[in-house]
Amino acid sequence: MNACKIKILEIAQTYHMINANILATVCGMKPATARQYLSKLAKDNELVRVGQGVYTITKKQPFTYKPSKLAKEIYLKMKADLPFTDFCVYDGSILSSIQHHLSINHAIYVETNRDAVESVFIRLKELYKNVYRQPNATFMYDYIDLREECVIVKTLVTESPLVETDGIKVPTLEKLLVDTQKDADFDYLRGSESLNIYQLAFNQYTINTQRLMRYAKRRSISQEIQELVNQTK
Repeated sequence: MNACKIKILEIAQTYHMINANILATVCGMKPATARQYLSKLAKDNELVRVGQGVYTITKKQPFTYKPSKLAKEIYLKMKADLPFTDFCVYDGSILSSIQHHLSINHAIYVETNRDAVESVFIRLKELYKNVYRQPNATFMYDYIDLREECVIVKTLVTESPLVETDGIKVPTLEKLLVDTQKDADFDYLRGSESLNIYQLAFNQYTINTQRLMRYAKRRSISQEIQELVNQTK
């Protein structure tokens, strides 16, 4: 495998992005064998999967986020109360590493099924101070101080790209990149900061563009997201 691995990594370096068909053609192997090699190298962190069957060699790091104690507490309480309801809970600080102009954000975001938003909001109001339900941009600017601890409850879009971290469901970077351009409560991150966010994210982290664009399509802003992606190149 060592000699073959070196050869595959050299091909990946040359082509920047490869799939089983490219590898099979260049190396004269069956596509099924090529897929096995690519999958193995991805598991060994030698390659990074950036799309359906598409891999690249990169020194970029995977996006990671460690939920706060409060985020985990809220998630576990809500799952205990509503075990069959979906939740995604995360701290506003998750955005820090992709902000050029760093802004303090002490909010906890609680996303849940559309039909559960109201009951989750009411329950959280009983437990915590400063709980808001799907605030629009004007309300955010006028009444919510993100420098103070607060909870923002909003709808979890179906088929959102999520990952489990420390036992709770949190957003992937692809989800965050789309949501910052769509959700009213992230309006403060728009304008010139939008491109800064995308450039920082693409320069630092491995991003699955297929996942990004699929979610952008679900949120009906695929054209806007594609334009930002194009500007990062």
